[in-house]
Amino acid sequence: MHPRRILLGHLGAYGDCLYATAIARQIKHDVPGCHLTWAIGSKYRSVIEGNPYVDAIWEVPLTRRDDADAAWRRFAAEARTRVVQGGFDSAYFTQLSPDNYQNFDGTIRASIFRGYPHPVTVPVQPVIRLSDHDVAAARGFAERHRLADRTHVILFECAAESRQSFVTPAFAAAVAAAVTGRRDDTLVILSSAQRVLETPGKIVDGSVLTLAQNAEITRHCTLLVGCSSGISWLCTSDWAKPLPTIQLLTRATSVFASMVHDAEHFGLPADHIIEMTECSKEHAAACIQSVLTEPFAQARHRFHEQIPVRLDFYLDVFMRSVLRQMQPLKALRSLIHVLRRYGPRPFLRYGIDKFNRLRGARA
Repeated sequence: MHPRRILLGHLGAYGDCLYATAIARQIKHDVPGCHLTWAIGSKYRSVIEGNPYVDAIWEVPLTRRDDADAAWRRFAAEARTRVVQGGFDSAYFTQLSPDNYQNFDGTIRASIFRGYPHPVTVPVQPVIRLSDHDVAAARGFAERHRLADRTHVILFECAAESRQSFVTPAFAAAVAAAVTGRRDDTLVILSSAQRVLETPGKIVDGSVLTLAQNAEITRHCTLLVGCSSGISWLCTSDWAKPLPTIQLLTRATSVFASMVHDAEHFGLPADHIIEMTECSKEHAAACIQSVLTEPFAQARHRFHEQIPVRLDFYLDVFMRSVLRQMQPLKALRSLIHVLRRYGPRPFLRYGIDKFNRLRGARA
């Protein structure tokens, strides 16, 4: 009798696929000896290569130019056909967009986990494995830039595809210049897919690194400044070195992007994270300087923002988008999940704020 053949369908993106590695681990825990195939977009394949819980990879062509929703629906139709024909015994689709909006409850990781119909009891920490080539490339990068000679090496995620941060490469470069301009013992790696201008000995272009290679680079770093995007969540993986963290978030989406909010939900420590919403370059640089010169707890007390649960983005953007796609039942199920998680208070706050804005506009 052949082992159970299971398909996990999650095509993108980087951070979301990192979350979903816990589902792969859970499937292997729940069905010992099964053969697990992960269907993933070609752009994101590196996230799961070498993963000890993945037996085979079904690579789905997916580039930045492709229509991601159309690619998903073509894949899902083919996957269901393969299940019917006996190619797989079962399939789990954990990706939220475009067909699983009913699972969304306010944060991405918890919503992805809802796509698997059994409890997640294994550690939720992302699982990633680097090839020998990736390790060698990261070490070569570290040697070229003499990272070992620095007291402080800051990994600065400077572009968020998730649009959950106000940070741009230009903003990050200005902050890095302000920090390194006052410190000779500090080097900043500006890491994203976009090239940036280097300042020899002070600011380094990290775009030459693959996403996975950033996990190895953390072993040479002392601080992460991030955008709650792929690199930030990579730094929480089992390969990366744990780092004190500053997250710079967009206020409108902050509760959904918040690493602290996510950690509290899963019972994980969060006292190593400072979160701030829209701020000036000077304020961001002051926070970094504080972390480099003071006990982290003291810097956190001064700069950390306790982000309240607000549903403006959820109700004004997410819900309207789902309803425009004529998916009222999925919108209702998502609404029930959010209500169960947060209770009625955020909804009341949203209604009061809306009423006050309307009254102010009529005055």
